[in-house]
Amino acid sequence: MLKLFSRLLILAFCCSAVAGMAEPLRVATEGDYPPFSFFDNQGRLTGFDIDIAHALCRRLGKPCEIVAIPWRELLPGLAAGQYDMIVASMSKTPGREQQAEFTDAYYRARDVFIGHVGAAPVTATSAQGRVLATQADTIYATYLHQHYQDTAILKFTPTLTAAFKALLKGEADLILCDNLSAFTFMGTEAGQGIDIIGDPVTINASTETAHIQVRKGNLTLRDTLNAALRDLRLDGTFHKINARYFPFDIY
Repeated sequence: MLKLFSRLLILAFCCSAVAGMAEPLRVATEGDYPPFSFFDNQGRLTGFDIDIAHALCRRLGKPCEIVAIPWRELLPGLAAGQYDMIVASMSKTPGREQQAEFTDAYYRARDVFIGHVGAAPVTATSAQGRVLATQADTIYATYLHQHYQDTAILKFTPTLTAAFKALLKGEADLILCDNLSAFTFMGTEAGQGIDIIGDPVTINASTETAHIQVRKGNLTLRDTLNAALRDLRLDGTFHKINARYFPFDIY
């Protein structure tokens, strides 16, 4: 009888523990967009976006399950229910807003051209025959199509890292990207001799902020994340994460 009671007690405890376990938040990111998401030398997924995702999961009292997904598959995967949210430095556009709910901005950036030191800035005239590159399926690709498809040679790569490599190999003259990724790249050994060329590019004011995405109609999770993002700024967590990657405030 005592053994039976003990077994029942253990079973009750186990069932209680399982019931008390929070469902994980499934998070998707890109995985090849340093310093926001990338794999380190040990093969670990890391970066600013990864740290933000973990901080949000802790704030919500849930474990994090983070997966790296190719950029162009992020929104379709979210709509298909493969994960709960995207933390991938995604800016807001009318087309994207039709596919997902966007949180408040969690950081801000400017859009710039980068190239070898001394390169001429891009103008309608100077773009003639030059190779302008950026990551495919992004606001930058759209901008290049709209403004330079009749003058420049446009090159689109699967990742921003691939665009940087094209610049170093001489396969591109200039890269259009955000200034924060550019800052990180220029601080690496490979990025020595690379600089911002010309003035910042104004694509659209709404494209200069990064947001988290949840499935269309999931306003509860969106609002919960907005509150959690505010808490991260108020309690200093955001500042600590910010300082790991940038010597200046990006909010």
